[in-house]
Amino acid sequence: MKAGRHKRVFSIILVPPGGGKPRNFSFGKKQMLFAGIVAAGLLVLLVVSLAALGRMGRFSVAIERLKRENTKLSEERQKLAELEDELGRLRVVEGRLATLLGMEKKKTDQKLTLSPAGMLTQGFVQTRVSSGRMPTLRPVRGEISRGFSNEPGGHKGCDIAVQGETPVRAAGEGLVEFAGEDAVFGNMIIINHGSGISSLYGHNSKLSVLRGDSVKKGQIIAYSGNSGNSSAPHLHFEISRNGRQVDPLTFLREQ
Repeated sequence: MKAGRHKRVFSIILVPPGGGKPRNFSFGKKQMLFAGIVAAGLLVLLVVSLAALGRMGRFSVAIERLKRENTKLSEERQKLAELEDELGRLRVVEGRLATLLGMEKKKTDQKLTLSPAGMLTQGFVQTRVSSGRMPTLRPVRGEISRGFSNEPGGHKGCDIAVQGETPVRAAGEGLVEFAGEDAVFGNMIIINHGSGISSLYGHNSKLSVLRGDSVKKGQIIAYSGNSGNSSAPHLHFEISRNGRQVDPLTFLREQ
């Protein structure tokens, strides 16, 4: 008979401190190979886990940076909204100053006339608003939900209750001095009719004219809505004479 081959065995001897009995652990070649594969797998898993933690750390830094940038953008957006509100108020003041100053230069004209006796006499003829430019047309049809008040701090116009998206028409012929957003009246239009008379249309849903446009009496300039400081769809309508609001109902004679 042939002698059997000797198997290669790896032994680990553990000697406890204090002179205790040594312990011997023997492993075959296959067992050591398996242990090596397990150790290599654990090492790879450790490396992958460390790499994932590194990526998570970088992601956390990126997220924090994005949060800071988002906060900064929100602050800038708030500042921009405040500037837009201030610009809207300045445009309203600009429109009313233009109404007060722009047309008053033509208020009176001096001319010479010949009297029946043949003598030259001097007289003054005041420039008047033509019937087409006078804001006498009711801009929308509806009930007056709130009227004009001349008291200090009172309501300086009239509110006309209408459904949303109702066409709003120019009360008279004129030039659009303002067409944009206002902090109080939302989407607003101001029309200069000449001789210091202007009309204002507030709380519209959308506008159909631009600043500088010439409009005819009865032309659709906007559609009613609930923009600005408003609780329900309606049209806020004002008429100003020489920069001072007057009761619009004293002008409105046409439906």
